[in-house]
Amino acid sequence: MTLLQQAKTFLKTHRTRPKKQLGQHFLINPDVLSVIIEAGEVIDTDVVIEIGAGLGCLTTTLAEKAKSVIAIEVDPLLYKELESQFSTDADVQIIRADVLEIEFSSLFPPNTRPKVIANLPYGITTPILWKLLEHTNQLNTCVLMMQREVAERIVAPPGGKDYGALTIGVSYYADTTLIGILSPQNFFPAPQVDSALLKLTMREKPRVLVNDEEYFFRIVREAFRGRRKMLKNSLRRFAAPETLSAALTELKIAPQRRAETLDITEFAALANLLHANV
Repeated sequence: MTLLQQAKTFLKTHRTRPKKQLGQHFLINPDVLSVIIEAGEVIDTDVVIEIGAGLGCLTTTLAEKAKSVIAIEVDPLLYKELESQFSTDADVQIIRADVLEIEFSSLFPPNTRPKVIANLPYGITTPILWKLLEHTNQLNTCVLMMQREVAERIVAPPGGKDYGALTIGVSYYADTTLIGILSPQNFFPAPQVDSALLKLTMREKPRVLVNDEEYFFRIVREAFRGRRKMLKNSLRRFAAPETLSAALTELKIAPQRRAETLDITEFAALANLLHANV
């Protein structure tokens, strides 16, 4: 039975449809499974947390490669299907939960740094992403399926329209690699947009040293909130004009530059200098 047939059979048997509110799009191209495993470099000593296990096709592949798999699924019908499917596999744990509500670190076995594999619902991709980044020191890598537009924003270089606060926020905590783009035909039902497979390799230390993380991210968000404004205007609320001008001059950042032209190192230096004058 193909993955497409499996999905259709499940839906017909349970007289249900893919739930739009849960962003359900079942992967139906088996070739993508090996791409995901390869990207995650899954080996027999790994503990893997799978978010959105669905019908278990990826769970099965992970179980063949990893030491153990912790699969999270919020849909009660899919959860029952997974429990039945993996009832005799002691190395696969099925958890029914909303990943945004669960205490994520409670899933981590002692003395491990799990890997995360996830087919993220498009509507809550960013909240899940930030939740994962809260556990940078506890996780190893994350291989995430998401909307192409979001992935391209995350890996965007300075200077373009895709580069923004999300780019800097993710790169502060992790190294990012865009593994590949997937057309809608790889899923059932087919989404209306392309998807992308993104790999995050968690950093042991943040990419840049900042004196106050909260202040740093406030600077970044405010700068990009007025991304078409010059820095001397977009950051006026953080410092008096003369203080801001002096800081930009000291860092050799032209006050006419816009947020999208600054890299993370420049943002860190600016935030540290302005914070020292608070």
